[in-house]
Amino acid sequence: MKKFTLLIFFPVALLSGFLHSQGSDLASLAAEAAALEQELALLEDENEIENLQKVFGFYLDKHQWIQVADLFADDATIEMGGSGVYVGKPRILAYLQSLGAEGPQEGILDDHMQLQPVIHVNADGTAKARWHHFSQQAEWGVSHHWGAGTYENEYIKEEGVWKISKLHLYSTMRSPVDDGWHVTALPRSELSAELPPDRSPSIDYENYPAVFVVPFHYGNPVTDPYDASGAFTLSVLLSLEELVAKIDEMDKRLGLVEDADEIERLQTIYGYYLARNQWDDLTGIFAADGTIEIAQRGVYRGAASIRRNLNLYGVQDELPGELHNHMQYQPVIHVDENGQTARLRSRAFSLMGTFGRQGRFMGGIYENIFVKRDGQWLMLKDQQINTYFAGTDDGWINITRSQPPGITESNPPDEPPTLDFEMYPKAFLPPYHYDNPVTGRTEVIE
Repeated sequence: MKKFTLLIFFPVALLSGFLHSQGSDLASLAAEAAALEQELALLEDENEIENLQKVFGFYLDKHQWIQVADLFADDATIEMGGSGVYVGKPRILAYLQSLGAEGPQEGILDDHMQLQPVIHVNADGTAKARWHHFSQQAEWGVSHHWGAGTYENEYIKEEGVWKISKLHLYSTMRSPVDDGWHVTALPRSELSAELPPDRSPSIDYENYPAVFVVPFHYGNPVTDPYDASGAFTLSVLLSLEELVAKIDEMDKRLGLVEDADEIERLQTIYGYYLARNQWDDLTGIFAADGTIEIAQRGVYRGAASIRRNLNLYGVQDELPGELHNHMQYQPVIHVDENGQTARLRSRAFSLMGTFGRQGRFMGGIYENIFVKRDGQWLMLKDQQINTYFAGTDDGWINITRSQPPGITESNPPDEPPTLDFEMYPKAFLPPYHYDNPVTGRTEVIE
C-alpha cells in the first residue's frame, strides 16, 4: 500500500515518468491497485460483520426481538441449543417472541456476550464466523444461571449490507449459580410444543458434562488454510486520473480501518490500567478536555478532574488484598467519515473483591466517544452505565435493590450526571449511539 499512497502526491502529468522509473506500466499498476482494493474491502467487511454480531448480542440482552429479527436475511435460519431450526424472518421473529415479552423487563437479567470471533469473508459476498457465547441469566427471586456455548454462523451481503443468513448457537453448558457447574449441569433446551420448529435440530449432541466439539467451519490455519470460495473480479482503471482518485479513496478507507483498530486497542488498554489502579497512566489516554462519568457519580471534566475522580476507586498503584479484574469486550465501533471522531459501545465485566471479606461481580455498558488530535486517538468521553453489582455468594437471584453509587460529596463532580439509570432488578436500556445496521431503525427510549 505504501507505493500507492505515495502516488497521491504526484501530479497526474508526472505519473508516467514515475511509473517508467519503477518499471511499471499503467495497466499492471491499476491491476495491483484493484487487487489491493479487494483486500481492503475484505477488511471492511470483517469489521462490519463483527459489528453486526455484537449488535445482535446487545439487542438480544434487552429482548428487542424486532430489532434482532431485522438483522437477518429474509430466508435466514436460526437454531439455538436444542430448539430446532426456524426458517425465514417471520418465523425467526415468532421464535424470539416466544422467549418473552418485547423489551427490557423488570426482574429479568439476560446478558448474552459475543466473544472471540474467527471470521472468514468469501469472495462471493458471503462469510462464516465462529463466536464464543457466555451468558448471565436471572429472574429475580426465582433463578439465576451461567451459560456457555459456541456460534457457527453464516452471513450474506445484500445490496451492500451484511445480514445474518444462518445463526446456530450450540449450547455447551448451563448451570445454576448456586450450585456451579461442578455440581449441577443442565441439558440443552428442547423443542417447543407451543411453537414447533420448521426443522428438527440439525445435529444431535448433549451439554456438559458430555464431551462434544462444535464443528469448525475452518481447518487448522497453519496446516489447512481456509479457502475463500470464488474468484474476485478485478476492475482495471483506464486513466491516470481514475487511478489517482481510486488510490486516494483507498488510502482514506484504509485509514478508517486502522482507526477502528486503534480505538479498540485504546479501550482495551483502559481496562488494563483500571484493573491495576494505574491512575496516572489511565488519565494519560484522555484528551485534555475529556470527561469521565462512571456509576452516576457525575461528570469530571479535564485531566485534573479525571485524575481526581479515579481516587474514588482506590490508591494509585496500591492493591494489597484487592482484586479488580476489569474486562472490556464486544466493542461496536463507528468511526466518522472524517476520521477525527468515533463512538464505541462495549461491555464491562468485573471480578472485584477484598481477600477475606467479600467478592463481587459488576456488569455494565460503555458508551464512549474518541477524538483524534495531532494524529493520536484519545478518549474524549468515558461513560459507564452499570447493569448490576452482585455478591459472588448470592449471585443475582435475590440481589438487593440499590442505586448506582452516585455523587461523593467529599470528591464532587464538575457537573451532575448526564443520564439517570437504575440497576437490575430494574429494567434499563442504555441509549445506543447507532441505529439498526440493516434497517436503520432508530430505537426509541421511553
